[in-house]
Amino acid sequence: MLLSNPSFQNWKSRPFLSLISLLGLGACVLDNSSLENHKPIPVQDKPVIFSVNSDYVTGSYSIFGIDSTFSKLDIEPIHSDAVVRYQGGNDIFILNRLGRDNLQVINRQNLKTVMQVPFEAKSNPYDIVLKDSLLYIGFLNSDKITILHQKDGMKAGEIDLSAYADTVDHMPETTQMLFVGNSLYALLGNLDSKHGFSPLQSRLVKIDVATKAVVKSLDLPYGNPASIAYDPISNIMYVSCHGILLTPDFSALVLDGGIVGVNLSTFTVTDTLITEKTLVGGVNAAKYENGRLVMDLTDTAAPPKTMEHILSISLKDAKITELVKLGGYQLGGIDFDTTSNSIFIGDRTNGMRVFDIHTGIEKSKTNLSLSALPISDFVVIR
Repeated sequence: MLLSNPSFQNWKSRPFLSLISLLGLGACVLDNSSLENHKPIPVQDKPVIFSVNSDYVTGSYSIFGIDSTFSKLDIEPIHSDAVVRYQGGNDIFILNRLGRDNLQVINRQNLKTVMQVPFEAKSNPYDIVLKDSLLYIGFLNSDKITILHQKDGMKAGEIDLSAYADTVDHMPETTQMLFVGNSLYALLGNLDSKHGFSPLQSRLVKIDVATKAVVKSLDLPYGNPASIAYDPISNIMYVSCHGILLTPDFSALVLDGGIVGVNLSTFTVTDTLITEKTLVGGVNAAKYENGRLVMDLTDTAAPPKTMEHILSISLKDAKITELVKLGGYQLGGIDFDTTSNSIFIGDRTNGMRVFDIHTGIEKSKTNLSLSALPISDFVVIR
């Protein structure tokens, strides 16, 4: 088992923010002396919010109790470009991205790092999913999905995606993955890294993990896919696509993306739920919750007037309800807790905000403080 090493050399969902890492602004970690002293943390199996925090120079992780008042802020230093995933059980997965390129596993019971697995330099791990004690890791800068044993991080195989990569940089750019039943679905962005990460032919692939092979590939009508959200009632997977994202001078959004539905029974595109032109803004990652998508839309106003709009979009009739507005590029994640009927929204400027899952009304004007750093990503663990 590869244990955490303080000297170990370690892009948000938006290509815009990945450029920050590419320019070398996200390669530092917090000094241990700046963190709280280690004391026993009464976590056990209590429901918590687990956040990774970053100002793109330093990073940390924190917890906050949902049903109780305990919290522990900035527990350990991590890379300044990181995301967190939780798939049940005791393991919390932090992917330290470009510049560190490793998997950090945190034990839910004591919040200690129990394993750290290095990846190839500059591979930029982007998503991780768990199935039958095997971890599947997708990368922006690799043409393979790496498979690891959950218990010890040892390699268990790989899935070759090279046949589905573009012919410019030969990288498929895996952005998000999701298991539905025993099938693994992966989004391939196929971004042209040699020409400003412009989107080429994006794809959704279906993978048979038993044979470690792609069994179906579907070309998507929009480029630069950001996320997949599955509706189990209709058996439709909704893919949010950025499109070109920004003009060459980064001064304005290009509204050529949208959210498209894919029928998993036939593995065909059903229709477009909504386009960026209809929304008059840039589509970002979306999450499924009880017959709707909750997603982030970047409006077209020029900085510093740019705003993020957190929307609820009905899958029945595409009706839009706005939940909250944030400052431009200030979203630090969205997650749900159905037990407390809450939607949690990470506001990088104002902390964690809590809304009623049914009415969309903000529950409190006092936001949760999860770190001295802005929230970068988080998960609700119950």
